[in-house]
Amino acid sequence: MRTRYFAILLGLNLALMACTTQAQVQLYGTVDASVGTVSAQPPGAPNAPITKTTGVHSGTLQTSYFGMRGSEDLGGGLTASFVLESFFRVDNGASGRFDGNPTSAGDLMWSRQAVVGLAGPWGEVRLGSNDNPMFVTMLLTNAMGTNSTFSPSFRQLFNTGARGVLEADTTIVNSVRYTSPRLGGVEFNVEGSPDEGRGSPNYAANVIYVDGPLLLSAATQHVGYAPPPASTTLLVAPFMPLDTRRDQTTHMLGGAYGVGPVRVFGQYARVRNDRTGTTDKMPDVGVTACWGNGELQMAVGQDKTSGSLTARRTTSTLGYVYDLSKRTALYAFAMADRVSAGTAKSYVVGVRHRF
Repeated sequence: MRTRYFAILLGLNLALMACTTQAQVQLYGTVDASVGTVSAQPPGAPNAPITKTTGVHSGTLQTSYFGMRGSEDLGGGLTASFVLESFFRVDNGASGRFDGNPTSAGDLMWSRQAVVGLAGPWGEVRLGSNDNPMFVTMLLTNAMGTNSTFSPSFRQLFNTGARGVLEADTTIVNSVRYTSPRLGGVEFNVEGSPDEGRGSPNYAANVIYVDGPLLLSAATQHVGYAPPPASTTLLVAPFMPLDTRRDQTTHMLGGAYGVGPVRVFGQYARVRNDRTGTTDKMPDVGVTACWGNGELQMAVGQDKTSGSLTARRTTSTLGYVYDLSKRTALYAFAMADRVSAGTAKSYVVGVRHRF
């Protein structure tokens, strides 16, 4: 009887060990802070005055965040996985990238990404708040990648606090995403979000080709409605719900090519906003070069607006990222962002740590 009892316990322990080895969970993230002056022309009237903030800033080189991800081998080539990621601000300890206001909601807990999915030889399907394929193409084909403050492309397209023109965020909420297997260096992503009674759907797609030092990518995106929480919680005037209707279509082409320690980048985006009757044409070029124990980064981007509103904006940035280790880097950046109200000048030094 005792032998049978210990055999049952041994079997249970082995089963638990098998589950433990199949399921893996990882905690990771980035902590980034800088000191200096950051300037921008905030959203508003075409001649809205430039604002300047001098002090400690969070997430300058890369937006600070933490995340958890895990996967489980289900057998037969099938894998289940999840990702949960949340933004935070190092300078004041607050969650999210920004606070809410009468016309913009603050970030929710897992606003960077929150997905669950299945993957196999046929590709991967994820449900939840997925990375925007347009955002991924922009990151891969600009010289400053994830730098939301100083990358001309990121700043002009996605950084709404600095008059970024896109209605969509870096993720698409309530979405279904399919990622193909990589064949012959080619991978594509298709992602859609139903309108849920608010207008037309939101969708985005991209294709990425990689062959040694060459990377090419194309992306398209359509925003038909403002996603939650903005479309459900905000008021623009007493008892008047926020207008959730959008009709904006964006196309982007981009590439990057490396020769020795130098890598050159180029992209072109066209943003058509039927709701406002404007078209933005946005070229961006840049270069990175290994220098010492770090990387020199340079980029210039322009936004030419035509239609019901005409404007021209040019953003130029120079920076250096010095690697103290594989996880920790020091950096210094300077930028001139020329807008209708003048030139917003920014310059910072900071530290980024990945864990």
